[in-house]
Amino acid sequence: MVLINSLKPRREAALFSIKLPTQWQWDNYRQVLESAHILQAFVNGLIISIGSGILIVVVSSLCAYVIARSRQKWAQTQYYLFLSGLVIPVAFIPTYLVLNALNLLNTYAGLILVAATYGLPMSIFLYAGFVKTIPRELDEAAVIEGCPPLQFFFQIVFPLIKPVTMTLIIFNFVGSWNDIQIPLYFSSSDKWALPLTVYNFYGAHSSAWNLIFADIIITIFPLLILYVFAQKYITEGMTAGAVKG
Repeated sequence: MVLINSLKPRREAALFSIKLPTQWQWDNYRQVLESAHILQAFVNGLIISIGSGILIVVVSSLCAYVIARSRQKWAQTQYYLFLSGLVIPVAFIPTYLVLNALNLLNTYAGLILVAATYGLPMSIFLYAGFVKTIPRELDEAAVIEGCPPLQFFFQIVFPLIKPVTMTLIIFNFVGSWNDIQIPLYFSSSDKWALPLTVYNFYGAHSSAWNLIFADIIITIFPLLILYVFAQKYITEGMTAGAVKG
């Protein structure tokens, strides 16, 4: 319905019908591209999504490895502490005050750090479950050979957890790309990503549904391409570590 109505004249799109347009209005997309600052929003989305995705993968994989390998009680406590982030509501006011105190409001660094924080609990959960299936004998062999811990992790362990890594890259990229709360609350419009252009476009063109639908199609198009080429990694990553052997 969204695709068809994005190509209709204004009056026809307002009917929300799935009938084909009487006149194809490809010019709708040109109007959106010219008036919605799509290019800047696209760049903003890439910076925030890629930056937070890299940070999540590095931090959560290292954290999950320590938690999964440690036999100390504190490790299990830390594990459940991270998992609590899946159910505890987001505290926007304290987050705003912290970013303001650190001079990170309306900056890419602040947006990336907040987005990365949101993605850590699920990432640590999936990584920890998969790391437990990797034999401890690899760790012992690395210690005997005198391999530094970080070198062992990034050269031996990290390649072994590739299925989960690919899944988390996709999930966190999509989650950050689609998020409207973080940029809306912690930045001005010059740092907004594509989903917020829909929000902004709706406010400016509340009755021009043909243009709003065109903006929505432009916003979801990168994610459709990502899912088409990466769907096999999503399946592999979600089932990785479920069965030992």
